[in-house]
Amino acid sequence: MKSIIKSLNSNISQQLFYLLVLVLFLRIDLVFENNTPTGGDMGAHIVAIDTFIKDFMPNLQINGWSNDWFGGYPLYYFYFPLPAIITFIFNLIFPFGIAFKIMVVMSTILVVYSIEKLMRKTSNQISIYGATAGLFYVFTESFTIYGGNLASTLAGQFSFAYSLAFANLSIFYLIKSENNFRFTISSIFLALCLLSHVIPFIIYSPIYAFYWLSKKQNLNQRILSIFIFLALASRWSISLLMNLEYTTNMSYTPFTRLDDLIKKDILPIIFILVGLFIAKHKNLIKKKTLNLFDLYLISSSILLYFYVPEGALWNGRLIPFFNLGIIFLSFKAIEIFIDDINLFQQGVNVLTALFLGGTIYCLYIFYEKWSTNQSYLNLYLPIIFIILIFAILNLKNVVVQLNLLIVSIIFSTISFLPHWLNWNFTGYEGKNDWNQIQSLYTQLDNLKPGRIMWEPNSDMNKYGTPMTLMTIPYFTKHTSMEGLYFDSSITTPFHFISVSGLAKRPSNPVGGLSYINNQFDKGVDYLYDLGVDYFITYTEEIESKAMNSERLTFLFSSEPFSVFEVNSLKVELIYQDIDVFSKVNKQEGILSSVFRDTNITNFFQKAYENFDELDEKRVIEVTNKILIQPSNKNDLEVTDIKITNKKISFFTNNPGELHLIKVSYFPNWSISNGLGPFRTSPSFMSVIPNQEYVEINFEITTLEKNSFYFSIFSLFLSLIIFIRSIKNVKKT
Repeated sequence: MKSIIKSLNSNISQQLFYLLVLVLFLRIDLVFENNTPTGGDMGAHIVAIDTFIKDFMPNLQINGWSNDWFGGYPLYYFYFPLPAIITFIFNLIFPFGIAFKIMVVMSTILVVYSIEKLMRKTSNQISIYGATAGLFYVFTESFTIYGGNLASTLAGQFSFAYSLAFANLSIFYLIKSENNFRFTISSIFLALCLLSHVIPFIIYSPIYAFYWLSKKQNLNQRILSIFIFLALASRWSISLLMNLEYTTNMSYTPFTRLDDLIKKDILPIIFILVGLFIAKHKNLIKKKTLNLFDLYLISSSILLYFYVPEGALWNGRLIPFFNLGIIFLSFKAIEIFIDDINLFQQGVNVLTALFLGGTIYCLYIFYEKWSTNQSYLNLYLPIIFIILIFAILNLKNVVVQLNLLIVSIIFSTISFLPHWLNWNFTGYEGKNDWNQIQSLYTQLDNLKPGRIMWEPNSDMNKYGTPMTLMTIPYFTKHTSMEGLYFDSSITTPFHFISVSGLAKRPSNPVGGLSYINNQFDKGVDYLYDLGVDYFITYTEEIESKAMNSERLTFLFSSEPFSVFEVNSLKVELIYQDIDVFSKVNKQEGILSSVFRDTNITNFFQKAYENFDELDEKRVIEVTNKILIQPSNKNDLEVTDIKITNKKISFFTNNPGELHLIKVSYFPNWSISNGLGPFRTSPSFMSVIPNQEYVEINFEITTLEKNSFYFSIFSLFLSLIIFIRSIKNVKKT
């Protein structure tokens, strides 16, 4: 009994040690400061999650429509709802900004926890090597966007972090847990993985399926695990799959070199792994250190990195899995090496002393590096103190001393993460120039609500992120043409082509497009084509061009911004020539969105070619049974137009004619008194109303309703099987 209590206390103390160190480093003091988090993509994510909490959750929706960005887009159809749900739960207790930051911090803590769990020899005994490996993984700084590590999370990839953590936990419960319902628990985590991000789910699914088929388990438990997964994941995943043709392929250029895969901060540990394998290969093989899961992560990420077809999966996303596999193997090899030293008692005391000395030296480097910033030291000094206390309490434990040395090395080599944490979590309100944005937003709110396009510029990072003006829908009553979820809107490419002519230094993020850099007048043409109401300049050069344009009306300046009105229309008659695009079947649409090089002609390509000649021709997607004719070029009068996230309505004096509505197309839109909507170039809707009052509603499709009912049915079956399983367990 004493040994069990001692072991339990040891587990608890080690868990508390790592949790305290991690939480302190993640700036818990700033997490609970009531502000609006910013930094990279994170500073724009607040808009979508705020919309989810305010508009979707009151109606028990996991996805829907938002007019905030891109002239409207389907929100959480193609992006991942679970982080928003987690934020909503925390928001029941804390203000939104705090709830958001807790959600972000929790993702990193879960990644470390999941790695530690997978490194355990038994399900109930903490692995100190695993906890250290988890810290090593999240604190790598060689990439900042691929996902998994803290740098990527702070750049906005917290969804990926959650997904990776849940994927790890799904494998842990499948192969290491002794719980009677381990298959069920594992399937719950696999579903949460899918609802957080699709890429870790894709990578982990084959190895999960192998273990699921090969592990012994009774039939009831297997069936239960299937239905509980379907109950949680089918509603969202089915709508994702069936609507893939309405996403934008960002056409990222794939990496081709080995040094792009093997990053500089993972290279030393690869050398250590190779050295230990040469020295201890018999032991490593004998003790099954080279297990299937770790080898799968490494081999699959390498193969996909070099041979995955160009398409929706960018091979840079595979680097986190390669790193994780290498870290797993390396720390397991280190563990065996130290176990051998302990077993034969060869130089243990000397090693312990060396490890402790190295820890003290690395902690001194860590202190020196950040000693000039008192706000950092307020939490970093406690980290140093906790590590030293833990080292003193375990003076004769070579395992603890080695892990503390590695932890100290990790902290001593960190270069920019403290700055990023401070930058993100002090929020927009903590930036020196935030008053300029507040002044702009205050004056914008005096204008009639409208759609805003703004000149992008990397210099706007001083306000919190270069994407600061994406928060226009969050802080004002207006909407922004530019938003974060590029892949989620079919209007994305056309926006970036347009704004490339209206910016001094455009970002041009979508690959494979012909941009119109320095063609300001053409950019103004596109403002009208896209139904933009206001244009905001940032640089003096673009302001001067806007002032000289007869098609833009100057409204006001709010340094360094100037705001201009665009007298565009949201509804027009389509009198141009019509190029009918026959609607492809669902399978072809999905394939054309997943893979770049297919023989399938998609609507986007036709609309892209038509973008230069919208005044002469429009491409309209229809079924073969519908005959579409252009309207007569009559005077159109549209009154009482209202555009919300659920309904578009207006009165027209030309019923029976083909109307263009400058809101992004999506198949959930349905007209109640006419024909359409039809997808129309560049990416909008067209309808033929039967009467003067026109009403178009965003509705739940039959497929979505059926997938919801299927989820409820799966949940009901799961509960029945679960109750029966509990009774069987009690009998045995």
